[in-house]
Amino acid sequence: MSFNKIFQKGMFCWTTLLTVNCVFSEDPCPLEHATVSIYAVSATTGEVLFDKNSDLSLIPASCMKIVTTAAALYLLETESRFETALEYDGYIDETKTLHGNLYIRGGGDPCLGSDRIPNSLSWDKAIAGWVEAVLSLGIQKIEGEVLGDATRWEKALASPSWSWEDLGNYYGAGASALSFHENYYSLFFKPGNAIGESTNILRTDPLLPTLILQNEVKTGHEGSGDRSCIYGCEFSAIQFIRGTIPTAVSEFIIKGALPDPAKCAADLLSKSLQEKGICIEHRNIEKQNKRITFHTLYSPTIKEIIHLTNQKSINLYAEHLLKKMGEVVYNEGSTTAGVRAVTNFWHSQNLDLGGFNMADGSGLSRKNLVTTKQLVGILLKMKKSEFFPIFFESLPQREGLMRAKSGTMSLIKGYTGYAGDIAFAILVNQCTNSKLMNEKIDLFLSNLLIAKKVGA
Repeated sequence: MSFNKIFQKGMFCWTTLLTVNCVFSEDPCPLEHATVSIYAVSATTGEVLFDKNSDLSLIPASCMKIVTTAAALYLLETESRFETALEYDGYIDETKTLHGNLYIRGGGDPCLGSDRIPNSLSWDKAIAGWVEAVLSLGIQKIEGEVLGDATRWEKALASPSWSWEDLGNYYGAGASALSFHENYYSLFFKPGNAIGESTNILRTDPLLPTLILQNEVKTGHEGSGDRSCIYGCEFSAIQFIRGTIPTAVSEFIIKGALPDPAKCAADLLSKSLQEKGICIEHRNIEKQNKRITFHTLYSPTIKEIIHLTNQKSINLYAEHLLKKMGEVVYNEGSTTAGVRAVTNFWHSQNLDLGGFNMADGSGLSRKNLVTTKQLVGILLKMKKSEFFPIFFESLPQREGLMRAKSGTMSLIKGYTGYAGDIAFAILVNQCTNSKLMNEKIDLFLSNLLIAKKVGA
């Protein structure tokens, strides 16, 4: 739609309109080889303010999180919480021996043992609390095992279409019914003294004695930052680290995805119990369906998790919300069920899903496809929803009256959100000049804010 047909009520000045219009269409630059889609609508009147390729299906990166979190506000109870329970089967005799197994039963909490949650337990404090709960039972010996139970959801952690170069790194950690410490570990390196020299691994946090780390990382230029990548897959003890870390630092930290978070939690609890003098015999005792729950931890509320998901763009949290929606709607905690639940929900809201494809909840998959018109359609529906205050506050504040979720991947950048009463989305795909792409998007967003001020 051309601008000379849009603002008949004087909401914007012509200078601003022309500036916004030419940002992506008239300047000769490498962006001409990229795909650009923009859509902006007045949330007050429903009038289309700007439309450029709004029906094209593009990869949204983390802008996909608004599709997931907006649906979660409807499909999940906003004040509900995930639960993690300590349980045992068998019985405790007069000698304080547990003739059975000890379990950490996961209920899908993505925040368990997270360091970023205010007034919540970090991973080591969570373990310490579990140890105290076991000690309160008077147990001095466990005949069986200490086990992490993640069977509430599917065994697979990550979406099958995630990139190999993402899977071993912290942001590519998949969702488990028993996630722990946001399913990542910190890996501490000591660089060499000269560029090109080998590096040494100092330690991991948490301690992961069963992890086999193949270190191929070299020393890079001073100040070059993290140019390393961890290659590995879920449930595999062997992880390969390649790339460079900078010289001239005493130690350097990168973060990897826990291959088996449920086992990690159980191993850490087992180690701490033994340090407190509890004997664990590791006998192969048959697991029983009947268990006794003696301790429960609760997550933050769903609305608080949604806030963190969008504010911090936490992939893991988005995937947990997705699997939880699959569990609630279809009694199946899986990516497939979650995708079906979200897609069917937006279809029920009369959103035109032509060209839409959802592969995960976070936007990490390059199989995700969405149009800017669909993103804006979701924003407009949320604007009229009872959940709008929660949703709006969850979006990061860019500047002034703008709140928007960003999305960034290699060759991809996008924003979607609100500039005052304007609902907008912009997606750029397959752009090889990231510097220019960012400059163009920043200019567009700035002009959108200027236009809003003129029409205020």
